[in-house]
Amino acid sequence: MSAPALPALLVSQWQPTAAIALPALAAGGLYAGATRRVRERWPRRRTLSFVAGVGCVIVALQSGIARYDDQLLAVHMVQHMLLLLAAPLLLLGGRPWILLLSALAPEQRRPLARALQRTRAYTAPVPALACFSAVVVLTHLPAFYDAALRSPALHAVEHGLYLLAGMLMWSPLIDGDPAPRHRLSGLGRLVYLIVAMMPMAVVGAYLNRHATLLYPAYGPTARALGISALDDQAQAGAIMWVLGDVIMVAVGLWAALAAMLAEERRQLAREARTVP
Repeated sequence: MSAPALPALLVSQWQPTAAIALPALAAGGLYAGATRRVRERWPRRRTLSFVAGVGCVIVALQSGIARYDDQLLAVHMVQHMLLLLAAPLLLLGGRPWILLLSALAPEQRRPLARALQRTRAYTAPVPALACFSAVVVLTHLPAFYDAALRSPALHAVEHGLYLLAGMLMWSPLIDGDPAPRHRLSGLGRLVYLIVAMMPMAVVGAYLNRHATLLYPAYGPTARALGISALDDQAQAGAIMWVLGDVIMVAVGLWAALAAMLAEERRQLAREARTVP
């Protein structure tokens, strides 16, 4: 038996389950229903972003990636990148909270607005980074990682933690909160990005460079697929270290540029109002 190529895992060996498919369909249905209730035309790019985010979750948890995530560490790391970076970014890009607030009646809007206000203690830059860093580091400690491989329930909890940590991390960077107390400036977003990259770079580099197998459970499965478990581990580390940081740099630079342009537009508007 040979190790499958990643593109093949995206189109083959799917394992649909109601536990994933039904919540995904429900989320998509609620989003679509809300877009029909807003008074103004909802931007198509936001709908596409949200749908793509739901699609990332489905691919991560139901495609061939999920079939091999407990056999190859590199495949497991691809799954982590989908759940930790790609899916949260795309879901937040759909601006679900703004859509929901716009679709609800005024008397229904107030409880949601109060709930969002209570979450701002966690979506501020410092707590968001602390949560993201803790999840990335602690879930890759051998004791937790091996336990998650043995326990389907803990593995599912891990997936939920990645989605939550990813949303918290991206929120200050792309203004996921509809009305944050303080928006990061362009320079602030760059600093935030550098700090956010550190835990992934450290864990990825450690996996990539480590001379022994950190997660012994992958040894027999990698050999059965005809590859070196250490090579698999090094590849997994490179995926987190290089691919993860490339994604974060690309999004961070875009967000910083967008913030600078928005601030420039606000400054021009203020100057225009002060001209007699």
